[in-house]
Amino acid sequence: MQTISKITAAKKTKGRYHIYLTKEQGDEYAFSVSEDLLVREQLSKGRQLTEEDIVNLKEKDDVNKAMQKVLNYLSYRMRSEDEVTRYLKDLEIEEEDINNIVERLYELQFIDDQRFAEAFVRTKRDTGKKGPMVIEQELYQKGVSKLIIASALEQYPEELQFDHAIKMVEKKQSSYKNESMKKKQQKLMQFVIQRGYSQTIAGKAVMEASIEEDPELEWEAINKHGDKVWRKYDKKDNWEKVQRVKQYLYGRGFNSDKIDEWIDMKQSEADEG
Repeated sequence: MQTISKITAAKKTKGRYHIYLTKEQGDEYAFSVSEDLLVREQLSKGRQLTEEDIVNLKEKDDVNKAMQKVLNYLSYRMRSEDEVTRYLKDLEIEEEDINNIVERLYELQFIDDQRFAEAFVRTKRDTGKKGPMVIEQELYQKGVSKLIIASALEQYPEELQFDHAIKMVEKKQSSYKNESMKKKQQKLMQFVIQRGYSQTIAGKAVMEASIEEDPELEWEAINKHGDKVWRKYDKKDNWEKVQRVKQYLYGRGFNSDKIDEWIDMKQSEADEG
């Protein structure tokens, strides 16, 4: 048995106390504890401790320190249970202690996967305008169960998804101004799908959105793509060159009438030259 000879407040860390034990050569520092543990374990001068007591106190203090760290971790934003568990594992906390800490955090309502998932959906829905499939994947990666994810996504009805997708299409369309209308629609649909919306929602959004149809811009687009491929096949005989150019431009989404008009223009230019 060893006897506590002195308890002093730590100078550098508020809320921590140094425990000294009686040794032959005088008081000797043994370990530190939090104020909470000091009170809870009724540690005071004259208290006798076995080696097992000391080991247990140190372990409890380690758990207390882990609890403080995880509370700080939670202070920045809400976290899922899985995120908290992985954080504690990174601190090398024992499995049993992790379970106890997580249970305590649930009791204090610092973690709750249902509330976390619902808040996550609202944030991604209202700020990033991400689609439900991307949100679902992100929540799954955070360890949230599929049942809770499905429940949380009820806050994102199809009507709202459709509204977001239309706005996304109308905002993004200028990025594809050098494309044919058909190709522009295809790329816009693919963009919306990549943002996490279903193919059905993406298709409806592209059809319903106000996509500008500018004949001058489309003519500039066919000029840009056409000139490039016209030069590429310049050394082919005229028939083969025309067929290759038609095939390419048709693949870019331009209609056959527009392609024929453009090729007639190029051949007229060649004849005049």
